[in-house]
Amino acid sequence: MKATFFGKLATQLSAKPEGAFLEIYAPSLRCLPAGSMLVMATLPVVDWNDCLLQSLRTIHKTTSAQVYAAMVMIDPFACWQDFVDALKDAGISGVINFPPASIIELSSAGEPHEAGQELELSRMEWFGSSGFRTMFAATCTCETTTVESRLESYLDGILYLPPEALTVPVGSDMELVHISHRQGSSAPKLALAERMVLKRPM
Repeated sequence: MKATFFGKLATQLSAKPEGAFLEIYAPSLRCLPAGSMLVMATLPVVDWNDCLLQSLRTIHKTTSAQVYAAMVMIDPFACWQDFVDALKDAGISGVINFPPASIIELSSAGEPHEAGQELELSRMEWFGSSGFRTMFAATCTCETTTVESRLESYLDGILYLPPEALTVPVGSDMELVHISHRQGSSAPKLALAERMVLKRPM
């Protein structure tokens, strides 16, 4: 299936959010050193959720229903009700587990910790029951069935982040595109635009 424009991963909300089908709002990417690769987002170099919370308190209310706030769902120190209030005040009705637990918490053997992903899914279920739409960031297609089963009617799509995507340099707007659906999968599937991944530094 040929990829077509679908949305973007952005450090600032669009002045006209209806211009893209969806936006993943990740203001914490602005805090990374200039020229950083996306893999830096998976490291404890910034307080990811606090950066988001501070940004939510300063932005003008958006009218777009297709904005998803990028959050670390396994943060043990976050006051989640504060995020619910701040997201609603900002007019943002969607959340995404970005960066995902499966690449933040790896075992010594390089495998994701199941406990982290379970906590992540439980937190996203909680956001769904609080009235938010969800997108799920996954590192492999093997996660799709579990995610669709757990998030069900709250799930708008899945963002696929294979290892090569993490070498993409961070930009203010990073294009996202549709990719082929896994057979039997009902959720739309997205990835960083192929041309961005192909231009990654070696």
